[in-house]
Amino acid sequence: MENLELIKEKFKQDNFAKNFGIVLDDITEDSVKMHMKLTPKMNNFDGRPHGGAIYGLADAAFSVIGNNRNNICVALDCNINYYASPDPGKILYIDGELIKQTKRIGTYIFSLYTKENNSKKKIATMISSLYCTGKPHNPNLKVG
Repeated sequence: MENLELIKEKFKQDNFAKNFGIVLDDITEDSVKMHMKLTPKMNNFDGRPHGGAIYGLADAAFSVIGNNRNNICVALDCNINYYASPDPGKILYIDGELIKQTKRIGTYIFSLYTKENNSKKKIATMISSLYCTGKPHNPNLKVG
């Protein structure tokens, strides 16, 4: 089993992602695509999707792309900027990509958006950094 297959299997065990209905659409060594439907359970007291739900999708994407090299990695920093409130019931998408990876530190950028009239409506952007421990998720595979 290669590293990308390993992270796909690990993601299937992610209870947080399951509870939010987060779907992994695509994963490569340097990118990730995911989505989730903004359900009424995710709304705040004003009936709008809660910022924590939006961040939850971003953090799930960060976890998947950051751990896709069979190397247990942990978050150092996550900075999210919100630009718009998505409409309830919409599908929220995220595209993430690697900016820079050294032996121990990785930095990623994520774009969150909904689709409106065949165009992307930007909801938020997150830039995150992580620390790679050098410990494998699966000791039988090479740590990347």
